[in-house]
Amino acid sequence: MNIITGLDVGSSYIKGIVAEVKKNGTPSVITVFKYPSAGFRKGALVDAEAATAVLTDIGRDIEKISRYAVRNVFVNINSEHIKSHPSRGIVAVSRSDFEIQQDDIDRVTQASQAMKMLPNRLMLHNITREYFVDDVGDITDPVGMTGSRLEVSTLVVEGFSPQVSILTKQLERAGMLACGIIFNPLAAARAVLSKRQKELGVILIDFGSDTTSFAVYQENKIVQTKSLPIGSGYVTKDIAIGLQTSIDIAEQLKVECGYAASRDIPRHDLVKLAHLDPENKERVTKKFLSEIIEGRLAEILDVVSNEIKSLGRTVQLPGGAVITGGGVKLSGMTELVRSSLKLATQIGVPDVSSFEVVNPTHQSLLADPEFSTAVGLVMWGMTGERKPTHDTSALIRNIFKNLMP
Repeated sequence: MNIITGLDVGSSYIKGIVAEVKKNGTPSVITVFKYPSAGFRKGALVDAEAATAVLTDIGRDIEKISRYAVRNVFVNINSEHIKSHPSRGIVAVSRSDFEIQQDDIDRVTQASQAMKMLPNRLMLHNITREYFVDDVGDITDPVGMTGSRLEVSTLVVEGFSPQVSILTKQLERAGMLACGIIFNPLAAARAVLSKRQKELGVILIDFGSDTTSFAVYQENKIVQTKSLPIGSGYVTKDIAIGLQTSIDIAEQLKVECGYAASRDIPRHDLVKLAHLDPENKERVTKKFLSEIIEGRLAEILDVVSNEIKSLGRTVQLPGGAVITGGGVKLSGMTELVRSSLKLATQIGVPDVSSFEVVNPTHQSLLADPEFSTAVGLVMWGMTGERKPTHDTSALIRNIFKNLMP
């Protein structure tokens, strides 16, 4: 029985999908869930005891569905400590007739991984961008071609090994086995972006609570991916400080009355805080509320814009910006991103057209951009299933050896 669990571990919520992959390759959704999170901050595990308590409850519920589901978990990781950089491998073609075979591809891929890393750094992904045969590039699959020299251009994504280690250990203590650890924006992109968008040139931005992560694609190749330690949860904190109210009330104000682009809000529209907090008799204008929201979001988008500019003029994004994650449900987000990045912008929802979803409630949840990463993790698991092991160190070695798209 091939059952995959995609577990999106966030700072505010932990979302997940359990799906059975049928013999014809169709993933059939068994359940979709969402739990309040604990013990995670800015994508990193900071309180092991609190995290274990939540993860244990999740593990027990998943195991009630299937004991296979807790042994085949694909989980995201999302932290500013994760870095990406280009790499290159070069080998001589081994056959006497110079025909390139799979073993040549394996050797050149291994060569691209032969780099010196700083202490406490581990390779999460080594993503192939293109192959070169005798200096001729833009080759997707060189098997069967002839040449004397084979090169590969890749993007290496590396993480802080103590973070990876503690995440896998806490999942293990909660009764779950991580068979794959995927950098968050790569999982979200897998679920949201089409091949045409990647070919045109596109940036995927995932707005989380404590982090904002992105991935840039051009000519169907990944160019850059990164995670920023700031997210939509900081907007809530700004509202709480600016209006001198609680975090819970600030979140309600953001969701119910907030708008990301302040210039579109009339100055005379008022919000009575007493509707949410009987002890607070203050009134504020919706425009002031939106200015607080826009100020923080503009700061995030300014960083993203600078990251795009740093890629140079050769990177063009006619496919625009696709925004996803829980933070994009704030009204006016599309307009603000469009004006800030000067790119056509749309909200990205998970593409579950290839999934079998019987339960209408599950269908509704999976149509939410908040579940993009969880859907992408299941998709990743379908194309790269791992064999479970009880040896944590062996598990980590297996993950880093095999987690290549």
